[in-house]
Amino acid sequence: MRAVYQAIVISIALLSIQNHTLATEQTMNQNGKVIQYDFGHQYQIHSEILSEDRQLLIYLPEAYKKSADNFPVVYILEGATHYQHATLAIEKMQTSGWMPASIIVAITDNKGTNTRDYRLESDNFLQFINQEVQKFVTKNFRVNDYKTIFGHQYSGTFVLEAFIKNPEEFDNYIAANPYIRDDTIARFDNLLSKNKNLNQALYFSMGTVLDNGIYNVKPAEELAELLKQKAPKSLQWKYKYLLQHGVHGSANVSLYDAIAVNYADYLGSDIHNYQDFVDGNGMEGVEAAFQNRAKKYHISAEVDIGTFMGLGFMFMDGGHPKEAVELISDAIKNRFPESIQLHRVLGRAYLKMSSYQQAFNAYKKMVMLAKQQNHPKLDSFENLLKQVEMKL
Repeated sequence: MRAVYQAIVISIALLSIQNHTLATEQTMNQNGKVIQYDFGHQYQIHSEILSEDRQLLIYLPEAYKKSADNFPVVYILEGATHYQHATLAIEKMQTSGWMPASIIVAITDNKGTNTRDYRLESDNFLQFINQEVQKFVTKNFRVNDYKTIFGHQYSGTFVLEAFIKNPEEFDNYIAANPYIRDDTIARFDNLLSKNKNLNQALYFSMGTVLDNGIYNVKPAEELAELLKQKAPKSLQWKYKYLLQHGVHGSANVSLYDAIAVNYADYLGSDIHNYQDFVDGNGMEGVEAAFQNRAKKYHISAEVDIGTFMGLGFMFMDGGHPKEAVELISDAIKNRFPESIQLHRVLGRAYLKMSSYQQAFNAYKKMVMLAKQQNHPKLDSFENLLKQVEMKL
């Protein structure tokens, strides 16, 4: 008998939306050179619950290859349709520091199974995701316990149903343009009446009434009003009416917006100026915020280089270059002695103070590190050093 969780790596390639297979997408630059983008792997598993084979499209973030850490997982329904735009959006958000580096698992539909999986036999499909897909992912990849699920239209309705049935299965629910059924609001009401401590994030959206009809928009607004009245404070939720987007455009917009909203605390601290830093107990406050973030997302509590850079520039912009020097110097000495970027920030802070020799020294170390690390912007760093040298 075929093993339930036998995985077959089919290819490392791009998802082709047109034929619902994973293929290589190529484009040409102005010189005619072929540029290839790799979006992940395709796997095949056999489902005993559904009595059929199913395809999974899985993307691993760059950080996965560079560490032994465990990573959150984002599950994408109707994977052949949404895998490519979801991967681009999530990759952009995580490289920008707005969300943790995450594994993407897109569950594709078999031909003719959409109505069955998301409507007629949705309990079976949810069981397939929770018991078979998650088991396969956990067995074969380094994952932690933070999980997101995304669906659009009827699969968005499925996401809301999954939340009602067992909110604790996922941490983050995103439903783009769901078609809310007659009993959905009543079942939400029942859930909210019985559960006063929901620690999940829930985001749902609805495209323009012109495209959806009032019969779809009105229930979404009623659900939002119910959540406004009865949702516990522990539930982080948002409803977004997409005034300029119809049914099909709502998927891309909703996923991007939901990540920005639901992961808002991922930045680690809510500091907008130097006074916020002081009022928030300085670095102790920042480190406490990162501890909270680590607990929620099951990731490292280390304050990253990007945070120190942001604080340094913020201090300078607010007229506190001396404090920026103190902060960045300490970060270099005790945390990131080989950081090219922190030396760049340090040099900039010294320039703000007109301390040209110290700025020169910082930039000189920056250039030395850039050479050692073969940094692609070495020329730019050397130009900065020359500009400061002219001021000596």
